[in-house]
Amino acid sequence: MELRQTDRARDARRGGQRRLGAAEGVLVALRHCSLDEAFTDIVQTAQRHNVAPMELADGLVAIAENDATYDVDDAVVAAVSRAWGDLLARPGQDRYGEPAPQSH
Repeated sequence: MELRQTDRARDARRGGQRRLGAAEGVLVALRHCSLDEAFTDIVQTAQRHNVAPMELADGLVAIAENDATYDVDDAVVAAVSRAWGDLLARPGQDRYGEPAPQSH
């Protein structure tokens, strides 16, 4: 049975809310900020980098999960990296996920 139009719209809204909530959670954990501050950070960063907030949220979660970002727009990946790359870097990696230069 095919979903009705309203069911599809409701599922899309729920999916969007979950992705945004996950992105807010990433920022709360990394920045030790409130959910409201995380939401504001996502929206302002999206505006500053001229990308959609939901796409930015998707990109942030994908990078935080160390998931492949090949299906994430390059502008979104760049915005995430510029805004939160230092917070997302793992030991031994630079802010872009590349191996960090070794100091001797």
